[in-house]
Amino acid sequence: MGRNLPCIPMGCSACCRDTTMPITRTESAVISRRTGMETESFAWDNNGILTLLNSSDTEACVFLITESKEVNAPGICSIYDFRPKGCTTYPVVLDSDDNAILDDGCPYKNKFPEPTEDDAMTLLNLEEKLLDE
Repeated sequence: MGRNLPCIPMGCSACCRDTTMPITRTESAVISRRTGMETESFAWDNNGILTLLNSSDTEACVFLITESKEVNAPGICSIYDFRPKGCTTYPVVLDSDDNAILDDGCPYKNKFPEPTEDDAMTLLNLEEKLLDE
């Protein structure tokens, strides 16, 4: 899913705010190893699926460097180089029929290419990993 992301030059971090991003145990281990943080400080158990925490101060992902709760405020990901697969594939998500679509929550979704069947397979494989853990 390599592509030029319009969010970075636009300074958009909307997808990192009030997030419910699931992560695999492997991703958690990588994040722990790279940041020195314990999993409990950045993720919670959401019905058996690890999910990134949001900061109580900014209501954004704990890894988003920002000082504001505003959705349009600037922010930068402190784990960008090793962020979870769900983050790298966004704004491509699965609909209720398991088709890959662009999420309506993305302010710049019209700047992304239409998702492909490969995108759907990537997300389905990720979902399977999350549910198998």
